[in-house]
Amino acid sequence: MVNLRVEVRKKLWGNAGNRCAFAMCGQRLVADADDPDKSSGAGTSVLGEEAHIRSSRVSGPRYDAAYPREKLNEYENLILLCPTHHTAIDKKKGSAWPIEEVVAMKQAHDTYVDAVMGSKAKSELELDVALAARIDKWEGDIGLADWEELSRCLNDVHPYVTSAQWFSLTSTSSWLAGLKWPVEYPKLTVAFKTHGNVLRALVQHLSDAFILEGNRHEIRRRHKERWFGGPDGERHYTEAISQFGVDDAVAGVLITELTRSVNLVIEAVNDELIPLYRFNDGAVQMIEGDVLWGLWSSTPHFAPLDWVSFPRAYELRDIAQRVRDALDGGDPRNGVSMSIAAFDPSFRS
Repeated sequence: MVNLRVEVRKKLWGNAGNRCAFAMCGQRLVADADDPDKSSGAGTSVLGEEAHIRSSRVSGPRYDAAYPREKLNEYENLILLCPTHHTAIDKKKGSAWPIEEVVAMKQAHDTYVDAVMGSKAKSELELDVALAARIDKWEGDIGLADWEELSRCLNDVHPYVTSAQWFSLTSTSSWLAGLKWPVEYPKLTVAFKTHGNVLRALVQHLSDAFILEGNRHEIRRRHKERWFGGPDGERHYTEAISQFGVDDAVAGVLITELTRSVNLVIEAVNDELIPLYRFNDGAVQMIEGDVLWGLWSSTPHFAPLDWVSFPRAYELRDIAQRVRDALDGGDPRNGVSMSIAAFDPSFRS
């Protein structure tokens, strides 16, 4: 499928009524294999194809050199078709179907769907499109396309974030804190509430335990900042290196949980807003390890996913204390380790 913004995809499928726009076709393009009259369910199949009216390739159908490249994947240049009619209009570089005729066909189909949709369905579609635009903004603001790099930085031997990542995380946290979600979307509501709660804890940890060094914020290593001499030197050094051990583990815990919450949001969007969300990309992955010892990826999820257990709350002080307990104080020299993947940082009252 075409790589489209969420708002564009929702508008394209919604305005087309999830049916082929080819004249006299009207084939349902999202259907449940167990019940063709349903548009969602366990056996849902996606039959539709998001076709370009003007191709992005010079050799493609209806290529238009004058058409702005930034508009090629926008709603105005797309039409929803079944596989048969997508093939039909693109044959021989689209010579039998010029731009004007495809545009007219799309407009006629959208006008028909709009006429039979009804005011309630129109209002629901408008809300869906508005929420899809919000999802697009969230994706861009938090840097979802670069999630693996963010997770690699925070899972580094000495965790850090770049100044750009710092701004992205802090600004997104502030934005999410002020949002309200429509009651018609309970999964989106609890998913983003959980995500925002984890993000707020991570931003607080970055503020408390990281310091600015050049163009990035690095975890503070107090045990490296000065010489620990005198009668209390060993005790102070132990306190400093133990604090580093705890702060380091908390960073790993929070980026893991934040990745889980991102994948929770993806689940909610798929369930309540658009089944095609991240159709090609799937869940986000997290990078662990370092270039010296090796890197590997994982896909943290809340499993099993039980929606009644959300939203979840997170208290940084509580998380840090439980991490300290799990690490027997946090001093890396004591040989005690913990399973970050198995650690549940949600709040204990």
